[in-house]
Amino acid sequence: MKRLWIAAALLLVLLGASLTNAWYAQKLTGDMREGLRQAQTLAEQDDWPRAEALTRQIYEDWQEHHFYFHTTMRHSDTDQVLRGFRTVLEYLKLQEPDQYNAANADLMAQLELLAEMEQPTAVNVL
Repeated sequence: MKRLWIAAALLLVLLGASLTNAWYAQKLTGDMREGLRQAQTLAEQDDWPRAEALTRQIYEDWQEHHFYFHTTMRHSDTDQVLRGFRTVLEYLKLQEPDQYNAANADLMAQLELLAEMEQPTAVNVL
């Protein structure tokens, strides 16, 4: 009977860790998406330097959490986000509004999908 309780406790610990990871991923990527939306608003107001500075800060936040993302998520997905950041930053330097808006929207979608993969939903479990 003791082994059953140990197994149940271990299962609860793993479930708690999984739910905590899902919450943390959602929080991190949500904050990044919100910052990217603010940067897009700045770019629409032709404040390209501030939009670039904000995007660089978000990119640095991404880099600070690089170990976490690479440890808990698929490398191909995190690499795609990294490429997205670099694309967005290049379009900010060029001040190309159409390409920037498209690349920024794509990056925000990638971040949303990254967090969505960690959520405990029927789609992810099945």
